[in-house]
Amino acid sequence: MNVVFLVGRLGQDPEIKYFESGSVKARFSLAVDRTLSKTDKVTDWFNVEVWGKPAEIIAEYVKKG
Repeated sequence: MNVVFLVGRLGQDPEIKYFESGSVKARFSLAVDRTLSKTDKVTDWFNVEVWGKPAEIIAEYVKKG
């Protein structure tokens, strides 16, 4: 199993979807800055999709800004 920790800023509020089966899905984009040199920065964008209990926590606590 691979584990990745991304620290960044949300591009927009998470999109939450509830399914009839009771499952929950949260989708959002995350901007992560990467420093190339002292003067150059690049922003990488990640599309993130989270399922289950973590998605419920994101729906309650995570907002843009």
